[in-house]
Amino acid sequence: MAYHRKHKPRNPDYIDPDVAYLLGMIVARGTFHEEGDIRRLIIQFPYRLDTMPLLPNSNLRNIDRETALRVSLDDIRNRLNQLLDVNLDIQRRKHEVGLKAVFTKNTISWRDLRFLTNYRTNYKEFEIPESLYDEDIDIQKEFVRGIVDTAAEPSYADRDQADRQRIVIQIQFGNWRLPVQLCKLLQENLGVSVSNILWGHPNLRGPSGAPGWAKETRIRIYAQDFEPIGFHFQYKQEVFKEFLEHNRRDGMLPAKPCNPKIKRIRKGGRKPKHRDESAPSLPPEIRGRHFNAYFKLCQALGCKQGKCIRQPKIFDTGDED
Repeated sequence: MAYHRKHKPRNPDYIDPDVAYLLGMIVARGTFHEEGDIRRLIIQFPYRLDTMPLLPNSNLRNIDRETALRVSLDDIRNRLNQLLDVNLDIQRRKHEVGLKAVFTKNTISWRDLRFLTNYRTNYKEFEIPESLYDEDIDIQKEFVRGIVDTAAEPSYADRDQADRQRIVIQIQFGNWRLPVQLCKLLQENLGVSVSNILWGHPNLRGPSGAPGWAKETRIRIYAQDFEPIGFHFQYKQEVFKEFLEHNRRDGMLPAKPCNPKIKRIRKGGRKPKHRDESAPSLPPEIRGRHFNAYFKLCQALGCKQGKCIRQPKIFDTGDED
C-alpha cells in the first residue's frame, strides 16, 4: 500500500506493519463513508463501564476508560497521521471514543484501504484479506494488535470458573466469517491457542428458548497464550501483564489449540431446541440447524482446522464456561 511519501509502491496488496495495524482496527470497528467528494473513515472504541474491572489484588489504580482511551489514541494518532497523510480527529460520545479521518481527495491511501477491505463498508462485513496469511509473522501480529486494541479489553469479568484470566476478542453480531478467519490466523499462523468461541447463536446464548441471544461473538484466549501478541494501548497492556502473572502464579501453562475435528460433545451437553434456530438474522450456512456445541458452529461456518495444528503437551479441560 502507498502511504509514505518516500515509498509509493503501485501494488494495492502492499502491507507493512503500519498498514497491517490500521487494517486490523478497521476490520474490528471501522466504517467507510462517501458523500460526494468527502470520504470519511471512522473507527469506534465503545465501552460499557466507566472503569475497568481489575483483579481484586491489582496494583493498578482504577482506570477511567474514556481518559485511558483518549491518551492511547493520542499516541497512536501520530503513527496513523504519517501513514494516511491526513489528520485524524478524536471524537467523544457517550460510552464511545471515535477516531475519524477525512479524505477530501480520492487518495492512494483511501483507494488501497478500500481495496484491502474488498470494497465493503463496515465491520459487520469485513473479512481478513487472503493475502495477509502469506505475510511475515510480524505483519500478522500487528494486524491482530490492531484488532485487539480496538475490540478487546482485559477484564476480570472474563475469567473462567477456575479464576483463570482470559482475553476476549469481541466480533460484532452479524459478521459470521471473521471469527473463524481470525481463529485460523491466530492458531495456524501465529501459534496462539484459542480456548473457545462463544457465538451469538440461540443454542449457545438463548437457553430454554429465551430471547436476547443475538450478541457479539467472543473469541476467548487465556492470558499466557496471548503473550506473543499483547496490546499497543498502554493501559490495556498493563492490565494484561497482571492477568498474565496471575495465571502463572496458579501454575497455568499454555493450552492446546482448539481443534474441532478431535473435540467431542460432553456427556449431558445436548442443547434444547430453540424457537429462533431459523431466525432471518442467521446466515444460510447455519439457519434452521441445531447445534450442541460451539465447535459444531465453527465447522458449519468454514473451520477446517485439523490434527495438523501443533499440539502442546499441556492440555486444557475442553469447553469452558
